[in-house]
Amino acid sequence: MPLEFSVAAYRLGHSMIRPIYRLNQNIDRLPIFSVDGKDLRGFRPFTAEFAIDWSLFFRMTPNAPATGKARLQPAYKIDTSLVNPLADLPASVAANPSSLPERNLLRGWRMELPSGQAVARAMGVEPIKDENLKVGKANEADTPSNRPLIDISPKFSANAPLWFYILAEAQQEFVNNQTPIRLGKVGGRIVTEVFVGLMLADGHSYLRQNPNFRPNPELASADGTFDMAQLLRQAMQALPRCDSRGRETATSFDGCLCNQWMRRL
Repeated sequence: MPLEFSVAAYRLGHSMIRPIYRLNQNIDRLPIFSVDGKDLRGFRPFTAEFAIDWSLFFRMTPNAPATGKARLQPAYKIDTSLVNPLADLPASVAANPSSLPERNLLRGWRMELPSGQAVARAMGVEPIKDENLKVGKANEADTPSNRPLIDISPKFSANAPLWFYILAEAQQEFVNNQTPIRLGKVGGRIVTEVFVGLMLADGHSYLRQNPNFRPNPELASADGTFDMAQLLRQAMQALPRCDSRGRETATSFDGCLCNQWMRRL
């Protein structure tokens, strides 16, 4: 797996994390990290009350409420900022340093990743000008005051860390708060080529076994698309039935357990 992917491009998700989430409408929102441990930290089993209501994460209905317990919690936009909890990770997660952005940047430096500009040139893409590679949030309130990376240190001139460059490249699309932001030419190519390469190398993947596969049109949405929301709808319809004692009666135990969780929601 290319280091440009694992150490830089695929860490795009760090900028998309929210500081707090509601897993379902029966429990309070939970922070990603907390002092008392009542959070969404991994490395441990979760109880049934933490079952996920997918309608809080994907638009399962066209008229999801804008406020309240049932409101949608989309990922944050890709930009050159991370939420505060990621700047001070719990000791059980990481230490020395405990800052996730610092860890990302140090890892890229120690593994001698090329700069974002160098990767862009290797791809035949015109590198983004230094003054347009800025640090900060992609929103109307913060964008005017976001500082160029070279203001922090002139050593970054034509030498932006690849992880930062990929985030800043996506952020170039920002116009206003309604602007959708996606990976740019450099970040998008790295991520796409790795995923396609993995699927081509996997003898069990649809891309290898049936390259012409398309989802059943009857399962698609009204506009013909088949996205995560559609996949989840079909998966929930396929869950097995359970008897009054919670025992599955159709397919797998895991499916039955999920079905019980969904009924609790």
